Amino acid sequence: MWYIILLFVPLIIIAKYLSSPTVKGRRSEQAIAHKLDVDSIQKQGGKVLTNIYIPKSSGDTAEIDVLYITSKGLLVLENKNYAGYIFGSETNKRWTVTLYAGRGRVEKHHFYNPVWQNRTHIKYLKEYLGTNIKSFSLITFSNRGELKDIDVNLSDVYVCNHRNLSGVVRWIWNENPDVLTREQIAAIYYKLLPLTNLSKAEQQTHIANIQNRFNNANICPSCGGHLVQRTAKRGPNAGNQFLGCSNYPKCKYTRNL
Repeated sequence: MWYIILLFVPLIIIAKYLSSPTVKGRRSEQAIAHKLDVDSIQKQGGKVLTNIYIPKSSGDTAEIDVLYITSKGLLVLENKNYAGYIFGSETNKRWTVTLYAGRGRVEKHHFYNPVWQNRTHIKYLKEYLGTNIKSFSLITFSNRGELKDIDVNLSDVYVCNHRNLSGVVRWIWNENPDVLTREQIAAIYYKLLPLTNLSKAEQQTHIANIQNRFNNANICPSCGGHLVQRTAKRGPNAGNQFLGCSNYPKCKYTRNL
């Protein structure tokens, strides 16, 4: 009997590992990359990278889930693998996913605004590349998630399910002029390629830093700087106190008190 138990224990461990959020997320990102690779648009000479860890001056890193480098510019994808109804606005710090768990139970989970998150990724990506290349922010959700109430009206930001990704990319492709040559695309690709090979320890450090920023009320969620108390000097809010980022004017994040 004991050898049967020993046989099944590794299978249980493997099954648990394969069903973990991290592994599901990685599989989802790989599926997106494959979809972009085989898309007809790919024939135009674009290149795809996944899980790029961009170094920051603070010593931390910014992780880009999927990057599609094309003649139209950089398509930066932030992937969310949630199931349920998705609610969010470009101005809200937290978005919400609601899942009906049966017997009248409703489960809600809050996550950091992916529009803000990807904006930070793009900022550090451009800093690392040393150039202000045209970029597009794509927030992609699993087909198991329904975009119930999404209020995002920024011209360079697109929110969609995986099933609609090809259509969004085609729209970007048809509506924008070429800004990169094949040679420039290749140069960007090979400059970023080494950043996709971080060790497991380095990846865990990155995840811990992100969680700390999200939960720390004294850290700017936009750039990672410190929030300091300030007083408005002009305008309708003159005299009111607020929290502002210490990296102003580079970062203009504020929070009302």
